[in-house]
Amino acid sequence: MSTMSRSGQGGPGGKAARVRIMGTPRSGTNLAKHLVEAYLRVPVVFDQGFWKHGVFPALMNGRVLQYGGLPIIVMSKDPISQLLSWFRFTRTDSVFRPNKYLGSFLRGPFEIRQDFTQPNQMEYRFRTPADYWNQFYFAMNALRRTGAPVHFVRYEELVSNPAQCLNSISRLLDPARPFDAGTAVAIPRYAIGASNDIDRPADPAANQGPFDPSRANLSSALARVGWRNARRILRDIDDDVLDATGRPGFPETCRRSIGLAAIARSFIGYW
Repeated sequence: MSTMSRSGQGGPGGKAARVRIMGTPRSGTNLAKHLVEAYLRVPVVFDQGFWKHGVFPALMNGRVLQYGGLPIIVMSKDPISQLLSWFRFTRTDSVFRPNKYLGSFLRGPFEIRQDFTQPNQMEYRFRTPADYWNQFYFAMNALRRTGAPVHFVRYEELVSNPAQCLNSISRLLDPARPFDAGTAVAIPRYAIGASNDIDRPADPAANQGPFDPSRANLSSALARVGWRNARRILRDIDDDVLDATGRPGFPETCRRSIGLAAIARSFIGYW
Protein backbone atom coordinates (compact mmCIF):
# COMPACT_ATOMS: atom_id res chain seq x y z
CA MET A 1 0.00 0.00 0.00
CA SER A 2 1.69 3.19 -1.17
CA THR A 3 -0.46 5.73 0.67
CA MET A 4 -1.94 5.96 4.13
CA SER A 5 -4.14 8.40 5.96
CA ARG A 6 -2.61 11.69 7.05
CA SER A 7 -2.28 10.40 10.60
CA GLY A 8 -0.11 7.55 9.38
CA GLN A 9 2.05 8.88 6.53
CA GLY A 10 2.92 12.20 5.03
CA GLY A 11 2.27 11.10 1.46
CA PRO A 12 2.90 8.42 -1.15
CA GLY A 13 6.07 6.55 -0.24
CA GLY A 14 6.65 8.89 2.69
CA LYS A 15 7.86 7.96 6.16
CA ALA A 16 5.15 6.97 8.64
CA ALA A 17 4.62 9.61 11.33
CA ARG A 18 3.57 6.91 13.80
CA VAL A 19 3.09 3.15 13.88
CA ARG A 20 0.78 0.96 15.92
CA ILE A 21 2.20 -2.20 17.53
CA MET A 22 -0.18 -4.97 18.58
CA GLY A 23 0.21 -8.47 19.95
CA THR A 24 -0.99 -10.72 22.73
CA PRO A 25 0.49 -10.13 26.22
CA ARG A 26 4.14 -11.22 26.54
CA SER A 27 4.58 -11.39 22.76
CA GLY A 28 7.34 -8.78 22.53
CA THR A 29 5.34 -5.60 21.93
CA ASN A 30 7.45 -3.61 24.40
CA LEU A 31 10.71 -4.84 22.89
CA ALA A 32 9.46 -4.01 19.39
CA LYS A 33 8.43 -0.53 20.57
CA HIS A 34 11.88 0.06 22.02
CA LEU A 35 13.70 -1.03 18.85
CA VAL A 36 11.40 0.79 16.41
CA GLU A 37 11.67 4.07 18.31
CA ALA A 38 15.41 3.72 18.95
CA TYR A 39 16.51 2.64 15.46
CA LEU A 40 13.75 3.69 13.05
CA ARG A 41 12.91 6.91 14.91
CA VAL A 42 9.17 6.39 14.50
CA PRO A 43 6.86 6.97 17.53
CA VAL A 44 4.84 3.90 18.55
CA VAL A 45 1.14 3.91 19.49
CA PHE A 46 -0.17 1.15 21.76
CA ASP A 47 -3.64 1.86 23.11
CA GLN A 48 -5.09 4.72 21.10
CA GLY A 49 -8.62 3.80 20.05
CA PHE A 50 -8.36 0.13 20.94
CA TRP A 51 -6.28 -2.02 23.28
CA LYS A 52 -3.01 -3.40 21.90
CA HIS A 53 -3.77 -6.88 23.35
CA GLY A 54 -7.44 -6.99 22.39
CA VAL A 55 -8.86 -8.92 19.45
CA PHE A 56 -9.16 -6.33 16.70
CA PRO A 57 -12.66 -4.80 16.77
CA ALA A 58 -14.72 -4.54 13.61
CA LEU A 59 -14.78 -0.74 13.59
CA MET A 60 -17.08 0.13 10.74
CA ASN A 61 -18.16 3.36 9.09
CA GLY A 62 -20.71 2.24 6.56
CA ARG A 63 -18.76 -0.29 4.49
CA VAL A 64 -15.32 1.20 5.16
CA LEU A 65 -13.16 -0.64 7.67
CA GLN A 66 -11.62 1.73 10.23
CA TYR A 67 -8.29 0.62 11.71
CA GLY A 68 -6.99 3.97 12.98
CA GLY A 69 -5.14 5.07 9.85
CA LEU A 70 -1.76 3.79 11.06
CA PRO A 71 0.48 1.01 9.79
CA ILE A 72 0.29 -1.92 12.21
CA ILE A 73 3.13 -4.16 13.37
CA VAL A 74 1.81 -7.43 14.84
CA MET A 75 4.09 -9.28 17.24
CA SER A 76 3.66 -13.01 17.83
CA LYS A 77 5.44 -15.66 19.86
CA ASP A 78 5.14 -19.33 18.93
CA PRO A 79 2.09 -20.82 20.71
CA ILE A 80 4.07 -23.25 22.90
CA SER A 81 6.36 -20.54 24.27
CA GLN A 82 3.48 -18.06 24.39
CA LEU A 83 1.09 -20.17 26.45
CA LEU A 84 3.90 -21.11 28.84
CA SER A 85 4.67 -17.41 29.25
CA TRP A 86 1.01 -16.68 29.96
CA PHE A 87 0.87 -19.43 32.57
CA ARG A 88 3.89 -17.94 34.32
CA PHE A 89 2.31 -14.50 34.09
CA THR A 90 -0.88 -15.68 35.84
CA ARG A 91 1.18 -15.81 39.02
CA THR A 92 1.53 -12.02 38.99
CA ASP A 93 -2.27 -11.55 39.31
CA SER A 94 -2.20 -8.93 36.57
CA VAL A 95 -4.24 -9.18 33.36
CA PHE A 96 -4.79 -12.97 33.68
CA ARG A 97 -6.70 -14.92 36.31
CA PRO A 98 -4.31 -16.91 38.54
CA ASN A 99 -4.00 -20.64 37.88
CA LYS A 100 -1.95 -23.12 39.88
CA TYR A 101 -1.43 -25.92 37.35
CA LEU A 102 -0.44 -25.78 33.70
CA GLY A 103 -2.74 -28.64 32.67
CA SER A 104 -5.89 -27.01 34.04
CA PHE A 105 -4.74 -23.65 32.66
CA LEU A 106 -4.55 -25.11 29.14
CA ARG A 107 -7.90 -26.90 29.37
CA GLY A 108 -10.04 -24.31 31.11
CA PRO A 109 -11.69 -21.06 30.07
CA PHE A 110 -9.29 -18.17 29.61
CA GLU A 111 -10.18 -14.78 31.09
CA ILE A 112 -8.27 -11.62 30.44
CA ARG A 113 -8.89 -8.04 31.51
CA GLN A 114 -7.47 -4.87 30.09
CA ASP A 115 -6.16 -3.95 33.54
CA PHE A 116 -6.71 -5.81 36.82
CA THR A 117 -5.46 -2.81 38.81
CA GLN A 118 -8.31 -0.52 37.76
CA PRO A 119 -12.10 -0.96 38.20
CA ASN A 120 -14.60 -1.10 35.34
CA GLN A 121 -12.15 -2.43 32.75
CA MET A 122 -13.14 -4.47 29.70
CA GLU A 123 -13.09 -8.25 30.20
CA TYR A 124 -12.68 -10.98 27.61
CA ARG A 125 -13.37 -14.71 27.90
CA PHE A 126 -12.20 -17.44 25.55
CA ARG A 127 -12.75 -21.19 25.51
CA THR A 128 -9.05 -21.86 26.21
CA PRO A 129 -5.78 -19.89 26.10
CA ALA A 130 -5.15 -21.37 22.64
CA ASP A 131 -8.52 -20.00 21.54
CA TYR A 132 -7.38 -16.48 22.42
CA TRP A 133 -4.15 -16.99 20.44
CA ASN A 134 -6.20 -18.19 17.46
CA GLN A 135 -8.77 -15.41 17.61
CA PHE A 136 -6.23 -12.60 18.04
CA TYR A 137 -4.03 -13.53 15.11
CA PHE A 138 -6.92 -14.66 12.91
CA ALA A 139 -8.44 -11.18 13.30
CA MET A 140 -5.15 -9.46 12.49
CA ASN A 141 -4.68 -11.61 9.40
CA ALA A 142 -8.26 -10.90 8.33
CA LEU A 143 -7.47 -7.19 8.64
CA ARG A 144 -4.37 -7.67 6.50
CA ARG A 145 -6.45 -9.41 3.82
CA THR A 146 -8.57 -6.27 3.49
CA GLY A 147 -5.47 -4.40 2.31
CA ALA A 148 -4.71 -2.64 5.60
CA PRO A 149 -0.97 -2.06 6.19
CA VAL A 150 -0.41 -4.97 8.61
CA HIS A 151 3.02 -6.57 9.04
CA PHE A 152 3.64 -9.71 11.14
CA VAL A 153 6.89 -10.11 13.11
CA ARG A 154 7.90 -13.26 14.97
CA TYR A 155 9.35 -12.64 18.44
CA GLU A 156 11.98 -15.33 18.07
CA GLU A 157 13.20 -13.71 14.84
CA LEU A 158 13.23 -10.24 16.42
CA VAL A 159 15.46 -11.56 19.20
CA SER A 160 17.80 -13.60 16.98
CA ASN A 161 18.03 -11.19 14.02
CA PRO A 162 16.75 -7.74 15.07
CA ALA A 163 18.42 -5.85 12.19
CA GLN A 164 16.68 -7.97 9.56
CA CYS A 165 13.33 -7.50 11.32
CA LEU A 166 13.83 -3.74 11.47
CA ASN A 167 14.67 -3.81 7.76
CA SER A 168 11.36 -5.53 6.95
CA ILE A 169 9.43 -3.14 9.21
CA SER A 170 11.11 -0.12 7.66
CA ARG A 171 9.97 -1.19 4.19
CA LEU A 172 6.39 -0.82 5.40
CA LEU A 173 7.02 2.51 7.14
CA ASP A 174 9.36 4.17 4.63
CA PRO A 175 9.87 2.19 1.39
CA ALA A 176 12.30 4.78 0.06
CA ARG A 177 14.76 4.35 2.94
CA PRO A 178 14.97 0.78 4.22
CA PHE A 179 16.90 0.14 7.41
CA ASP A 180 20.33 -1.39 6.78
CA ALA A 181 20.05 -5.09 7.70
CA GLY A 182 23.78 -5.11 8.43
CA THR A 183 23.47 -2.59 11.27
CA ALA A 184 24.48 -3.73 14.75
CA VAL A 185 21.31 -3.69 16.87
CA ALA A 186 21.53 -4.06 20.65
CA ILE A 187 18.86 -6.03 22.49
CA PRO A 188 18.38 -4.48 25.97
CA ARG A 189 20.09 -6.37 28.78
CA TYR A 190 16.93 -6.10 30.84
CA ALA A 191 13.33 -6.92 30.08
CA ILE A 192 11.36 -3.81 29.28
CA GLY A 193 8.46 -2.99 31.58
CA ALA A 194 4.93 -2.69 30.25
CA SER A 195 3.99 0.77 29.03
CA ASN A 196 1.54 2.42 26.69
CA ASP A 197 0.63 5.84 25.41
CA ILE A 198 -2.20 6.30 27.92
CA ASP A 199 -0.60 5.37 31.24
CA ARG A 200 3.18 5.64 31.11
CA PRO A 201 5.14 4.26 34.10
CA ALA A 202 6.42 6.77 36.66
CA ASP A 203 9.96 5.56 35.97
CA PRO A 204 10.43 4.85 32.23
CA ALA A 205 13.82 3.26 33.02
CA ALA A 206 12.27 0.65 35.30
CA ASN A 207 12.97 -2.92 34.27
CA GLN A 208 11.65 -6.39 35.09
CA GLY A 209 14.93 -8.24 35.58
CA PRO A 210 17.55 -9.64 33.18
CA PHE A 211 16.46 -10.39 29.63
CA ASP A 212 16.05 -14.15 29.17
CA PRO A 213 16.91 -15.29 25.62
CA SER A 214 15.53 -18.75 26.38
CA ARG A 215 12.03 -17.28 26.00
CA ALA A 216 12.64 -17.48 22.27
CA ASN A 217 13.92 -21.07 22.43
CA LEU A 218 11.26 -23.60 21.41
CA SER A 219 13.20 -26.57 22.79
CA SER A 220 13.40 -24.88 26.18
CA ALA A 221 9.65 -24.20 26.20
CA LEU A 222 8.88 -27.80 25.19
CA ALA A 223 11.04 -29.10 28.02
CA ARG A 224 9.10 -26.97 30.48
CA VAL A 225 5.56 -27.76 29.31
CA GLY A 226 6.13 -31.44 28.45
CA TRP A 227 5.18 -33.18 25.22
CA ARG A 228 1.71 -34.14 26.48
CA ASN A 229 0.77 -30.51 27.11
CA ALA A 230 2.48 -29.42 23.89
CA ARG A 231 0.28 -31.82 21.91
CA ARG A 232 -2.78 -30.39 23.60
CA ILE A 233 -1.75 -26.90 22.54
CA LEU A 234 -1.05 -28.01 18.97
CA ARG A 235 -4.46 -29.69 18.72
CA ASP A 236 -6.13 -26.39 19.62
CA ILE A 237 -4.06 -24.10 17.39
CA ASP A 238 -5.36 -23.46 13.88
CA ASP A 239 -2.89 -24.30 11.09
CA ASP A 240 -4.10 -21.37 9.00
CA VAL A 241 -3.30 -18.99 11.85
CA LEU A 242 0.14 -20.55 12.26
CA ASP A 243 0.74 -19.92 8.56
CA ALA A 244 -0.41 -16.31 8.92
CA THR A 245 2.13 -15.65 11.68
CA GLY A 246 4.93 -17.10 9.56
CA ARG A 247 5.04 -20.59 11.07
CA PRO A 248 4.00 -23.07 8.37
CA GLY A 249 4.60 -26.66 9.46
CA PHE A 250 4.97 -25.66 13.11
CA PRO A 251 3.72 -29.03 14.51
CA GLU A 252 6.51 -30.79 12.63
CA THR A 253 8.99 -28.20 13.91
CA CYS A 254 7.88 -29.10 17.44
CA ARG A 255 8.32 -32.80 16.81
CA ARG A 256 11.88 -32.20 15.60
CA SER A 257 12.60 -30.04 18.65
CA ILE A 258 11.26 -32.46 21.24
CA GLY A 259 13.82 -33.86 23.67
CA LEU A 260 14.03 -36.31 26.54
CA ALA A 261 13.30 -33.55 29.07
CA ALA A 262 9.98 -32.74 27.37
CA ILE A 263 9.00 -36.43 27.31
CA ALA A 264 9.95 -36.89 30.96
CA ARG A 265 8.00 -33.78 31.96
CA SER A 266 4.82 -35.40 30.64
CA PHE A 267 4.98 -38.00 33.42
CA ILE A 268 5.10 -35.44 36.23
CA GLY A 269 1.60 -35.35 37.62
CA TYR A 270 1.36 -31.73 38.82
CA TRP A 271 1.80 -30.48 35.28
